[in-house]
Amino acid sequence: MQTLHPTERDNFLWLLMALVLLLFSGALFDQFFGGAGQRLINLSITATLLVAVWSLDNTRQRRLGRWSITLILLGIAAGDMWLNNAGLDVISLLLIVVFLAYSIAIAARQVLFTGIIDGNKIVGAIVIYLLIGMTWTFTYLLIEQIQSGSINGLYHNNWQDNLHTVFYFSFVTLTSLGYGEITPALPITRFLAYMEAIVGHFYLAILVASLIGARMSSRHA
Repeated sequence: MQTLHPTERDNFLWLLMALVLLLFSGALFDQFFGGAGQRLINLSITATLLVAVWSLDNTRQRRLGRWSITLILLGIAAGDMWLNNAGLDVISLLLIVVFLAYSIAIAARQVLFTGIIDGNKIVGAIVIYLLIGMTWTFTYLLIEQIQSGSINGLYHNNWQDNLHTVFYFSFVTLTSLGYGEITPALPITRFLAYMEAIVGHFYLAILVASLIGARMSSRHA
């Protein structure tokens, strides 16, 4: 009997589904559960991190590194659920940011400027774009946890309750859409906002260059 597990042909598809599910579940929890959805959001984030560990590059050294970070996150998330300690929130958010940035670096090595372009690499390019937006999301939440009031338009004390709102702010900034009802209030968050917009544009330019370069290389092979 064949078991379901990611391969080099579909590993990014698994991660894409997990990321989209996290974004969608954040919207659902915010819409229907409010503050009661805090534990569900923690579970969704943990599940997404586990999928990332499971689906990205499976070399032993990198896999052990990601598992170590994930196990630490699991412990902190469990402690945060029961202890409600603000210090644990800061550590947990910081580790999530590190984990996401590390995942972007690993995914980029597999997707950009690497051989023949196939469907999995195109999905991987989308995954990287989502990971960029999520990395900025949790960075904003980290700053807000340290310095309350860093973003105008947030009305909750728990970062889990602000997650969907900051997801929205991050992705409209990444795409340079910027409706303006949620705005950065501190110099550091303003810096992060315009840097996110710049990274979003440069990523698309690099992605197009990578696709064209790989296509030209396959033609001359």
